[in-house]
Amino acid sequence: MDMDTLTLDMRVISTDRDAERAGERARQLRTAILATDVDEARPASGGPAPAGAKSGEVLAVGALAVTLAPVVLESLMGVVASWLSRQPDDIELEIDGQRFRGHVTKAQRDELVAAYLRRLDAGR
Repeated sequence: MDMDTLTLDMRVISTDRDAERAGERARQLRTAILATDVDEARPASGGPAPAGAKSGEVLAVGALAVTLAPVVLESLMGVVASWLSRQPDDIELEIDGQRFRGHVTKAQRDELVAAYLRRLDAGR
């Protein structure tokens, strides 16, 4: 990771386990994220393909890798929180292991921003 950027792992989760729905919601979230000043928002890899699979890597349905400068983090979280508040109750968003559903408070957004900034400082 470049010291001037960080990468957030996001995953849209449909609690009714509908992969197609999660994938569609992830595409919508990616579109909203790309309207911010992030460096990149791309579908994330699910890692190496299982033995016998034709592809060398699989995409994780509903997963995004978002690369950005730390100064963009707060505005990104505002966009993400707004997007999440418009989703039905059976849609969750996981950001590096923290799960959110429905309305995300300003305190939750601030804590997530602070945690990432601490992580970036620790890497220097």
